Amino acid sequence: MAPAGDVVDLKEFLPTEEIPLERFHEVRREIHCHVDLRTRAEEVLFDFGALARKFSSENKAEIRKGVGRWLLGQVEQAIPILEQARMSKEKSYFLGLCYLDTGRTDDALAQLKEAYDADTADPLISGAYCEAKIRAGKYEEAEAHVERLLKKEATAEAHYLKALLADVQGGHDQASAGYEKALEVEPAHARSLFRLAYIMDMAGEDARALELYEQLRKLRPMHLNTVMNLGVFYEDRGEFERAAQCYQSVLDYFPNHARAQLYLRDARASMTMFYDEDAAKREAKLMQVLNQPVAEISFSPRVRGALQKLGVNSIGEIVSRSEEDLLGIPNFGRTSLRELKEFLSSKGLSLASGGAPGGLVEEGGAEEPVTATTTASVEVLKKNLGDFEWSGRIRKVFEKLNLVSVGDLLSKTEQDLLKSKNLGQTSIKEIRKKLGQLGLGMNAE
Repeated sequence: MAPAGDVVDLKEFLPTEEIPLERFHEVRREIHCHVDLRTRAEEVLFDFGALARKFSSENKAEIRKGVGRWLLGQVEQAIPILEQARMSKEKSYFLGLCYLDTGRTDDALAQLKEAYDADTADPLISGAYCEAKIRAGKYEEAEAHVERLLKKEATAEAHYLKALLADVQGGHDQASAGYEKALEVEPAHARSLFRLAYIMDMAGEDARALELYEQLRKLRPMHLNTVMNLGVFYEDRGEFERAAQCYQSVLDYFPNHARAQLYLRDARASMTMFYDEDAAKREAKLMQVLNQPVAEISFSPRVRGALQKLGVNSIGEIVSRSEEDLLGIPNFGRTSLRELKEFLSSKGLSLASGGAPGGLVEEGGAEEPVTATTTASVEVLKKNLGDFEWSGRIRKVFEKLNLVSVGDLLSKTEQDLLKSKNLGQTSIKEIRKKLGQLGLGMNAE
């Protein structure tokens, strides 16, 4: 789409001495509505040195250079530029917005307080400052701030902030009603659309969530989290081509967006996947074996007593133990060990060995971790799941279930994970292998 003749000229706009904050938001929307204008904006910022002499001061030029990055949606690049500038209301406001966008809530709160102290009457600053209080957990201060805003004027922003305050404290029904009120006042209020769509998505209200996501997708500037969530939503419905289109639209604007690149690869791979019915049957049969109680198996009294001492109740728990674990039990010797290993071998299973969990023995002799949760050091449990390489499908499930650390993952059973849409035995197998490398395994049920 070519820009209309009256769209903003950034070479004239950026050096203007005093610009209302609302005008910056309007220009941002214009830039994201016109491909040609976005290209021009990128060219202006690339050659910003040629424009710098038009500004009233070097500090003003530095601030507007950072704001220019914000206009393009490049908040990560905007932050270091704005951080170098001297304090002003404009610098504090836009740096605060950038910090909010990147999750740096305490930094955002500090910057937006400076902007608010400089101008308590500006509704954009007041709203952003209030949101920073909410995000930073300053709930009492935020509630008083929201009530002042609502008393002054029941705007869409005020309704949104009241809803957000309830949302972050777990009051999702109250939050939903608040977001709906905001949308009655301003049907295109982007943040209300996004939060309401997210709540509907989590509640399984697929039709309403899809309606809201699609409505939000049409707004500019592009709401990245919306497009990413919409892509995941389409994947959950098995519409992988539409999901790929969502991720590609993000990459059209931000070619280096790592999560979009990962999810796009995963969606494209899913478009060519086939269902291996025989493999699924084998997986189901294996899970049936692993879940079999020890009490149903005709072990010798010595072996049964040893397993009771270890607190082992199922075959799945047996394969999480090593020979050393068993031989450390009084009166459990090589004969008992051989009995146990022969039984496991008859089922195609093995004990843990060399720090790795036991599990299914494939034809080539390799072992695949299929175990109950084992003991682990505090350091291992604190490891961030983001430090490991996962497929896009698994990363999305971790995000939906709010699983951040290895300990969080081990708090879930395989059945818990399998309840997530589009996560099947192939993904469970990948998780088992990763945990196996740490000498860990998940509970099968």
